[in-house]
Amino acid sequence: MDERRALSLVVGGLVLIAVTAMVSWFFANFERRTERIPVGYSSEARRNALLAAERFLKALELPAESVTGRDRLWHLPAATDTLVVLGVGPMSTERQARLMAWLKQGGHLIVEAMETWEEDTPPAGLLTDLGFRLRFDAGEGADDDDGTRIATLDLADAGRPVKVAFQSGYALEGRDGDEILAAAAGRPRILQRRIGEGRLTVLSDSGFLTNTSIGEHDHAYFAAQLLAPEKGGRIWLLYDSDMPWLGALLWGIAPYALTSVAVLAVVWLWSLGRRLGPLVTAPDRRRRDLIEHLDASGDFLWRHNGTTALVDSSRKRILGDWLRHHPDLAQHGSQAQAEALAAFTGESVERIYRSLFAQPDDARGFTEQAMLLQQLRQGPRRGKLSAQP
Repeated sequence: MDERRALSLVVGGLVLIAVTAMVSWFFANFERRTERIPVGYSSEARRNALLAAERFLKALELPAESVTGRDRLWHLPAATDTLVVLGVGPMSTERQARLMAWLKQGGHLIVEAMETWEEDTPPAGLLTDLGFRLRFDAGEGADDDDGTRIATLDLADAGRPVKVAFQSGYALEGRDGDEILAAAAGRPRILQRRIGEGRLTVLSDSGFLTNTSIGEHDHAYFAAQLLAPEKGGRIWLLYDSDMPWLGALLWGIAPYALTSVAVLAVVWLWSLGRRLGPLVTAPDRRRRDLIEHLDASGDFLWRHNGTTALVDSSRKRILGDWLRHHPDLAQHGSQAQAEALAAFTGESVERIYRSLFAQPDDARGFTEQAMLLQQLRQGPRRGKLSAQP
């Protein structure tokens, strides 16, 4: 008993030593640490270039919301709100008038100029009508390797100069009285104009608002100062003002109707695949013999009243042969001709008359008529006739 207990203690001790050694070796060769692996932008960030700006503004407790499509341009927000548009795009005269009325009521529109000014073909749109022009100078240098120019701004609440980067070469032109909010290399990059109670702010470049650049320089701070709405207002970030495709428009207007149409289409396609009635027997590809073919042809002609023409042509040819070999028959009528032929062939006058001058009533009569006509076709060359006048 003591030996067994001693053996158990020895084995247990060895196992404990082995486990302790393995744990010590593991911690001596491995360490626990956290690594950050870049996986790129999320699908939402790839779709929305202003997502980081939206979240930053919300962190500052500024009400902000990203939207897409042109609905926000058609149904304008409250006059206390700020509307940021990356490219306003073409607008009808009525839409422009409504947008101008919204600005005069106190709205703040921030829009990026997208098309450069060409003297021969100036771009059409709201900014052109208001006298704003986007100029491009290819010879303008850059302050950084990324091709940007740095604008240094003096903001009252900043306590130090605020730096904002703009794409090199692009600058704005406006009218007298427009306020220059940002300039780089002596050229305006942001212009602002008072329209009634509201403001129109035009950007030469909106890159400082996007996900890739808002964390650089003082972009985030400047964006918060520029986009801040009036008291009680909201910030609308319209990151894509392109017209959505027709399917998206219809789905937004009548989703239940589209669902019903889709269900009906599926049911219709399913009904096309269903079998109606018995299966059609596969045709027999074997060649039929001549008798079977003639029988089928005769049956078809009988069912479609095609025998009359065949019988008439046969009777005319047979009767013509008889008259050519026995000219005296031509002087008599049908009944006398039938009597003469009956006397020659040994057939009854009634059968001869019915085969040459009458139509059969049924298939059996047609068969008898055909057989008798065949006999008469072979008979005109044999002997002479004596017809009754």
